[in-house]
Amino acid sequence: MIKVQATINGVISKSGTIRMAGDGKKFIGFPVKLTVPGSRNNMPGKELTVSVSKDGDESELSSLMVGTRIEATGTLTFRKTGDNLYFNFHADTVVLCPESNKDAIDGTIEFKGTVGKGVDEKTDKKGGKYVSFSAYSTEKSGDALQFTWVRFIKFDYVKDAFLEPKAKIHATGKLSVSAYNGRIDLDCRLDEIKPWERQPFAQEKNNENPPF
Repeated sequence: MIKVQATINGVISKSGTIRMAGDGKKFIGFPVKLTVPGSRNNMPGKELTVSVSKDGDESELSSLMVGTRIEATGTLTFRKTGDNLYFNFHADTVVLCPESNKDAIDGTIEFKGTVGKGVDEKTDKKGGKYVSFSAYSTEKSGDALQFTWVRFIKFDYVKDAFLEPKAKIHATGKLSVSAYNGRIDLDCRLDEIKPWERQPFAQEKNNENPPF
């Protein structure tokens, strides 16, 4: 599970339309395009599309037109299909034509998943201890399992005994979204990390081995 309480800033790329939820309630849906920075110096950024939904009706459609810049706060989630990572955002508030015209995704991520192959323990130039590692969240897509990876770093931290390869963790911290060689990377500067007991999927097979 990956969920982010986030703020996004970008430009509507297709006018809003009225849609119907499974419970029969109306909502507005529209895509927002924004560019995330390259993850390293001189690396190009990458444009991505965020699928936005918000509670509303026909009276709001005239303000949600193509080319309108918005800043929205709400909940960001991800859906992985094959090598593609999709961004879905439910907006609680939308500000039209905000003061900032800079594309952005900022927020606090909540992550439940499994640590990868290794946890690196390091020391900075001032002698402070920190750790870095990658972990994946597992979701079912039809009959297939999909793995979404996040890179984590925690400063001023001596590794807890539970933080080992294949450990199940519940982590929170600041999200960073960037691009590397055309691929979207998710990074988290950790605030808190603790063990997590994952509930198995229904009729799950013992095959949770993500591709590296």
